[in-house]
Amino acid sequence: MPAKVLIVDDDKTTREGLAEFLEGSGYETLAVGTFEEAARILRTSPPDLLIADVRLGPFNGLQLVISSPHPVAAIIITGFADPVLEADARRRGADYVLKPVSPTRLLDLVNHKLASTRPGFGIPRRWERKLVIGGLPASVEDEPARIVDVSYGGVRFEIRRAQDGVVPSSFNLTLPSAKLSMPATLVWKNLISDQTWLCGASLAHHTPEWHGLVDAIG
Repeated sequence: MPAKVLIVDDDKTTREGLAEFLEGSGYETLAVGTFEEAARILRTSPPDLLIADVRLGPFNGLQLVISSPHPVAAIIITGFADPVLEADARRRGADYVLKPVSPTRLLDLVNHKLASTRPGFGIPRRWERKLVIGGLPASVEDEPARIVDVSYGGVRFEIRRAQDGVVPSSFNLTLPSAKLSMPATLVWKNLISDQTWLCGASLAHHTPEWHGLVDAIG
């Protein structure tokens, strides 16, 4: 059973984007926008991990850790450095992370927090991912992209877009070097730098050619 992650952020775009990213990485997520909603969930259906913004109206995310009736692993995320709050968070076993945090770093931190609180924990995956060293040139609806890892069922890729730009929900993924073009569906996306998005996509059709390409990547 996948671990359950409670995400608390009063910014709708941030919490929904984070939820999509973690769901695409194999977790079950629940995203809420207020301190009160999160406190109720912590009382009635405690998650395996809490990820909370510091600023939640008149409250802060660390208060959720302090007031929770059940011990909960936590990551507190903030855009403002505060040595006092950081020290308090770490005394209570919570990680304190400054924005912006890269998706890769956040995912590593989530995995580490869960592994330390749930011995033997691992995310069940149908297909293991394979890192593509240096990236693999590709195109998404004729726009240049770079594949960073692959599995039999999907890919993660980087693509340049304006910060408010749109990555299509369904598109043709083309790999010129392998002479492959396949329909794909966007699962999640995260802005990782200025105008670069890291995206996860599932493949609509798993062709022998694609499986051969994945097998060939070391």
